[in-house]
Amino acid sequence: MIFKTETAIPTAQCLESALGRFLTYELPRRSRLWDYYEGTQGVNKGRVAAGRPNNTLVANWAKYITDVHTGYFMGLPPTFTFTGKRVQERMVAALAEASMDAVLYAVARDMSVCGQGYALAYLTDRGVRLARLDPRETFTLTLGIEAQVTAAVRVSPGKNGSARGELYTMGAVTDFTYDGRSVKLGPPRPLAFSGMPVSHFSNNLSGLGDFEPVTPLMDAYNLLLSGAMDDMQSVANAFLALYGMQGTTQEDIGRANLSRVLSLPEKGRAEFVVKNLSPQAITLLRDTLVSDMLMITMTPNLHDAAFGTGVSGVALEYKLWGAEQARAAKEQGLKGGMYHLIGLFFEGMSALGTPISAPCSARFYKNLPQDLGRLCQTLTALGDTVSRRTKLELLPFVNDPEGELGRIDAEKGAQA
Repeated sequence: MIFKTETAIPTAQCLESALGRFLTYELPRRSRLWDYYEGTQGVNKGRVAAGRPNNTLVANWAKYITDVHTGYFMGLPPTFTFTGKRVQERMVAALAEASMDAVLYAVARDMSVCGQGYALAYLTDRGVRLARLDPRETFTLTLGIEAQVTAAVRVSPGKNGSARGELYTMGAVTDFTYDGRSVKLGPPRPLAFSGMPVSHFSNNLSGLGDFEPVTPLMDAYNLLLSGAMDDMQSVANAFLALYGMQGTTQEDIGRANLSRVLSLPEKGRAEFVVKNLSPQAITLLRDTLVSDMLMITMTPNLHDAAFGTGVSGVALEYKLWGAEQARAAKEQGLKGGMYHLIGLFFEGMSALGTPISAPCSARFYKNLPQDLGRLCQTLTALGDTVSRRTKLELLPFVNDPEGELGRIDAEKGAQA
């Protein structure tokens, strides 16, 4: 859901409208998706007859899908390259102190679950710090055809549709209260940043979570699993049917339970009445649901015995083609907010007496098992065809190519 504003600083009426829509429509959606990720969504079995087993088993496929996509996308954090050795050293240290990698991973997880992620930058006497904002408590307002984020709202829902929170705008934050009908704004308080302190990240162009399109299939899978367990439990509670033994008493049944012997008259018979189970049909339906969930969400099946076993790099890339499309969409949705955070770092460090600014580029990595020996051999075989810096950027274990070049030159100078 997109929340728009007609002015750079939203009016109370604009905030009222956005809050009403967020609390009524968007918050329930994001809360429901979060329940799926945590495996607390429950199983809707309808009315269950008294005395019947009532298992509610949840196979947490939502967590599997999110964790696989997030790990593939952000398991290896991106590296940042700044123009100038001095800027590179200071920014790498500043990003590490602010736990940039951890915040980006948390944001990527939120993107996968709810389709949106948010991060807040704030200034302390020790430097810029970052915090992940809960997508169930945060949304942004956009302005114009370019959908520029001009305001962000952190909201804490109360009783009877009321809420309270903070409205972040360019260089200021304003407390507000909402009684379900109207908004009351407090006086704005200045912030250390002149720009927006909140960065917004989108999982894809539609703003959908990774497993959101297949929640009905997850419900069907859990219903199948729970129903199958009910049926298996019912077998243990099966009824004993006796034919041609109308005179059987409770005492006769008690003696049979002790002796494990039944004395049947001519043409008499006994059998258990149970529900016929078809393990093959259950297995086929379960496998079909799993296959459809993974195909629609473009998630590789890491439990497939054939996955990654004796396959070439090209074959592995083909198996991950779908996941790569999702990863590419995530990268595009993360870049804008990520570079916005870098700009806030520049402004914050300048405010603390360390004026700094330089062009920045980021490199993302696919979190895949790699044959590092073969990769090093390939880069060595390239010789002078590729620069030293490019080679270092291609090595996943080198987080600071610029700094590594400086250390290499320093070692050569010491040996000269």
